[in-house]
Amino acid sequence: MAGIPWIPATAPLPAGPTADAYRIVNYHPDLIGTANPECLAIMPRYDSGLKWPDPANPLPDDPLWGGGIRAGIPWDGTFYRDLSRYNLSGSLFWSPYLKPGSAPGNQNGYWYNFGRGWCHLHNDNFAQMLTGAAPRLWWDSVTGTWRLIIEATQYVTYAVVPVWIGTKPASNDPVGTYTKIAGCDPLTTLTVAAN
Repeated sequence: MAGIPWIPATAPLPAGPTADAYRIVNYHPDLIGTANPECLAIMPRYDSGLKWPDPANPLPDDPLWGGGIRAGIPWDGTFYRDLSRYNLSGSLFWSPYLKPGSAPGNQNGYWYNFGRGWCHLHNDNFAQMLTGAAPRLWWDSVTGTWRLIIEATQYVTYAVVPVWIGTKPASNDPVGTYTKIAGCDPLTTLTVAAN
């Protein structure tokens, strides 16, 4: 029919049940985002335009040369759901930023360090979750697959860098093995379990 826009079909929602938290199995801080040269874009480098931290005026994004930033806390590979704070993506969405007790400010859970990089909840605002680097686990109703995305915030430019993106075929919950489809990290699969 002419004049009627095409609207993609959406896959039925998984039957569940789902947990309030999931984690990457066998996660450790150097599992993702340390491959060199593949993930060089997320690593602090002397020739990248970084400024030396000023001890008299510490800033949240002062780089830690082992990876991450001063305001960040080490990410433990866990994703949380909290519909009272963020429901824009529905009940099948989890992110480290939604950890119980997380809040704006240095080392309060809106800045995370992992591998040689880091991520930050854009403007400390859940409504802007998807406009910045937002590690997340969610049901993609357009493709009918579970998606696992790990993004980093680039030093100096603050651009979003896809570190690891993977999918898992439709099932009742996000538990299982995800296969990489994009990202700088060469790891081919990651496994997710209920926390």
